[in-house]
Amino acid sequence: AGPSQPHPGAMAARLVLRGAGRALRAARALPAVPGPCPGRGCGEVAALRLTGFSQEQARRLLALQPRLDPERREAAAAQLLLLGLSAEAALALLERSPALLRLPTERVRERAEELRRLGLDGGR
Repeated sequence: AGPSQPHPGAMAARLVLRGAGRALRAARALPAVPGPCPGRGCGEVAALRLTGFSQEQARRLLALQPRLDPERREAAAAQLLLLGLSAEAALALLERSPALLRLPTERVRERAEELRRLGLDGGR
């Protein structure tokens, strides 16, 4: 890809991100994940499961900032996954730096894009 064309990986990341947003919105309409789940947060667990987190990882993520807007949490997690981090690595990063969850969604997206430009995708 030359300077006039966007990098194929960046184009793919944008497409995946758009699709991830749709999947996260659709997940709210899904039935609760099988197994014990408190009344609050079942839809959030299901949405996080769709992005690649296990049920236990989703619950750990929800426990980080319990009062946080679910869309903000899901957007931050999705950006880390789009960088190529595994669900466990993304969760570990958010556990070490929970303030990332409170950043506005657009700010998280900008920071992730900057990391991609610097070649920090693929978990490297």
